[in-house]
Amino acid sequence: MLNTKEIYERVSTHLLMQRAVSEDENGTCRLHGNNERQCAIGSLIRNDVYSPDIEGLGISYYQHTCDGALLRALYASDINIYDKTIVELLTELEEVHDNAHVDEWPALLTMIGRRHALI
Repeated sequence: MLNTKEIYERVSTHLLMQRAVSEDENGTCRLHGNNERQCAIGSLIRNDVYSPDIEGLGISYYQHTCDGALLRALYASDINIYDKTIVELLTELEEVHDNAHVDEWPALLTMIGRRHALI
């Protein structure tokens, strides 16, 4: 299983290199969107585990449950979604991708890294 630092570094690197939101043709955020883009959470899901049926609900939806297609895909991708610290980090990373302008991502990712003592 990946630890919080590995998750943070993987997602941060991915988002800062991609510099674009992963979305569909309607502008809805997607785990795996158009132009081979991936959101913060989608970047953690292995391609052999991904399927379109896990789209539609973000990680924040699953904060108070133990099961669901997205959680199973993350767990199969070596993300311990039963660790509250990891779920909290994933929720914050998802918020950056889904709700902040791309130009704000570097500063927000740095703040998250510091808040979680990862950088």
